[in-house]
Amino acid sequence: MNTDHELMLALGRLEGKMDALIQMQRIQEEQLKFHEERIRSLEHYKSFAMGIAALVGAVSSLIFSFLLKGFQ
Repeated sequence: MNTDHELMLALGRLEGKMDALIQMQRIQEEQLKFHEERIRSLEHYKSFAMGIAALVGAVSSLIFSFLLKGFQ
């Protein structure tokens, strides 16, 4: 009888630990999803900024080449 009680107690502890692990995994999945969204947003911003920088570089290069041709 004492063995049955110890077994049930051990099973209860195991069930509690499993519930805690499942809850921790859910929290980590939510954090991962949040981080993925933030990273995706930053990547889009970086791509946009790189495109703007390339455009500004191309336009400024054209302006300077026209200015230099005008001085010659």
